[in-house]
Amino acid sequence: MVSIRDVARLAHVSHQTVSNAINSPEVVSREKLKRIQDAIRELGYRPNASARRLRSGQTDTIALGIAIGGNRAPSPIFDTFLHLLAEHANELNKRIVLYPRKEEQSELAHIAELREQSDIDAIIINELEKKDGRPQWLLDTNQPFVLFGRPWGLPEETAQRIPWVDVNGYSGIRQITEKLIRQGCRRISFLGWDSGTGTAQDRESGWRDAMLSNHLYDDELDSWSIGTQESVDAGSQAALELFSRHEAIDAVVCASDALAVGTVVTMGRLFEQSYMASLERASHQIPLPQRTVVTGFDNSSLAQAFSIPSAEQPLDQVAGILIRMIADMSKGEEVTADKKWHHLLEPKIIWRNRIG
Repeated sequence: MVSIRDVARLAHVSHQTVSNAINSPEVVSREKLKRIQDAIRELGYRPNASARRLRSGQTDTIALGIAIGGNRAPSPIFDTFLHLLAEHANELNKRIVLYPRKEEQSELAHIAELREQSDIDAIIINELEKKDGRPQWLLDTNQPFVLFGRPWGLPEETAQRIPWVDVNGYSGIRQITEKLIRQGCRRISFLGWDSGTGTAQDRESGWRDAMLSNHLYDDELDSWSIGTQESVDAGSQAALELFSRHEAIDAVVCASDALAVGTVVTMGRLFEQSYMASLERASHQIPLPQRTVVTGFDNSSLAQAFSIPSAEQPLDQVAGILIRMIADMSKGEEVTADKKWHHLLEPKIIWRNRIG
């Protein structure tokens, strides 16, 4: 096994200088630091993690909660996000540990237990809910944490103390809606979530503002939007309600790929019923347009399999920023209103052929 003394011999410096280069590089001259870094790369040296943790009093462990049971909503991109987090954490010699989360109080109790055992340095919080009490509790207990999402609903002075990174759902949905309008769509409905969370409202607002700015259905816009739970089945039922409300819908903008797939499933069933009714020379109760565009959000495998236009989140960038902010916090940097602690990233719109 390569030791610190092996690095020192190759770099022609003392082993103490190598130790300084690893732990306090600012005290080492640029020329010596470069020689040491070159030697570390050539020899494949890795500092002893246990010794480093003992010296620093840190575990280099980051905790992330995974919703289970009835609170678990299917997330086709969570697996990708988790792998990217682990990859970026490994680059900085940090580890990801997962813990189950059912409801808020049990999760906070679990975090408190992890803190008492000194098992973690920081928490990554995601899936923020309406009136979520976790961010304030973590601030009050001085537990370092970062958010994947924005601290919706918190006072500005509190939100400034919370490091976060989020993807601009409003922008993504608005870009999609405006492109549909440019392509000639006018009867555009929206299928989102009824959770009342900031993310749900943000995405619905992107559709709503695009419609209003183009003076489409100003007086009855509410009837063109519906909220439901996050699942394919829920999306299918909500889409049936939308098609029952309005004839000749030529586009359905969805807040997620799962809801979009549910809409496509409903369209398939209705077209099948319409075809069977035409064979029996019966009238179909829910008229459907000849062509309907369905769009999603996340550009998951679901969107790709069903050829659904979608907004792709820059998950690799999200994961990298979250881990870097945790690393900066572990060095003692204070979270402030500076932009380095608050990142709103833009999604990439992936346009595919029309559905239907």
